[in-house]
Amino acid sequence: MIEKVHITPWAKKSDADPLHSLCSYLGAFPPSLANYFIKYFTDANDLVFDPFSGRGTTILESRILERNSIGADLNPIALALSKSKSFNLKEKDLLNRIDELEEDYDYALFLPEAQAQSDEIHLIFHPRTLAELCYMRVMLLESENKLDQFLIGAVLGIMHGGERKDGSSGYLSISMPNTFSMSPDYVRRFVQTKELNRVYRSVFINLREKIKRVFKKHNSPKIESKIFECDVKELSKSSNFKPYKNKVDLILTSPPYLGIVNYAKQNWIRSWFLESDPLLVSERLDDDLNINQWVKFSKLFVTEFKKFLKPNGVAVFVIGDVAKSSNSVIPLAREFSMMIKENGLFENIWLFSDYIQGVDKTTRIWGETKGKATATDRIVILSDSNPFEKNNRLNGESVLTYDLIKESTKHFLGDLVTL
Repeated sequence: MIEKVHITPWAKKSDADPLHSLCSYLGAFPPSLANYFIKYFTDANDLVFDPFSGRGTTILESRILERNSIGADLNPIALALSKSKSFNLKEKDLLNRIDELEEDYDYALFLPEAQAQSDEIHLIFHPRTLAELCYMRVMLLESENKLDQFLIGAVLGIMHGGERKDGSSGYLSISMPNTFSMSPDYVRRFVQTKELNRVYRSVFINLREKIKRVFKKHNSPKIESKIFECDVKELSKSSNFKPYKNKVDLILTSPPYLGIVNYAKQNWIRSWFLESDPLLVSERLDDDLNINQWVKFSKLFVTEFKKFLKPNGVAVFVIGDVAKSSNSVIPLAREFSMMIKENGLFENIWLFSDYIQGVDKTTRIWGETKGKATATDRIVILSDSNPFEKNNRLNGESVLTYDLIKESTKHFLGDLVTL
């Protein structure tokens, strides 16, 4: 039987808050998806939790919808981006802070540090730009100031990318085809082939432009979020998260897939700014597992996550299919659902298939080299109660009726579940 394709309420190109685009991030799901399920399953002031917070999509949408939220991640880049979206800040304060930083900057003091950086970094940035980046690392990374923590995320967003047709750029690097980090050897060959010259780009000017673009249509929500570094396999042992046990109304997240994205290695340039070793970070992350390892990993993190849900809480996981070969796909969500069922982790399992259009998938920048990523995400919904019963939060506007959810679940999971 051929699976029916339903138009989802988040499928159309959304008018997402521009803060979502502060920095590109591989594997992120659309803000409209997060917005939909937060509205569907929670009320104002409820608590939303994203244990794989990534670039902070769930965090920001929770704040916009006046929900409390907490996030966790192990990747320093993800932590920086999620934190940058967790604060209530004003544009004028950020611009004033950039002015202060520029006024205190002394090129002569930071030129020696710039000269001491690796050859790979020198390939990418003009010496003057590199000196400014070295200065910003010193000024921002150890700061507890919310303005500075936001600016870290903004700097990561302008680190590298392509030039405009007129030769100007909103990025600091040589003109690069993508906003994820290609390998150092690839960058070296790319520079030589294209005969690229490093052009001075002012960190301060580009930061101001970035802030103005973001805040042109962004009104910072008053409610703030809490973001903590944590290994999800040991979530319940974390002193930061213990106060939230049995307090969460909705978990909304997307776990790492099977070796599709190595978040550390494919962000080595941003890792340089954060003074983190991408190889060491990669060893800590669970983003390069085979299917058996991933199922075991998922059992561990779901067991941990459930300790934080209220008895009637809901967990929503966005899990993409994985291409095993050109004509073979691993429906990872089915393996995930079977693990949930076999271990009795939740009483109810529902699944809805989201066929993503090319404009929505972050991995579209790979083009034909997107590797194992597919155009299908599965939305797995778990709960010990039935969150669809008497749910009128969307006032009848919901495309995902309970009958449609049951139909999709039955088609994809068959006799695995009883509805």
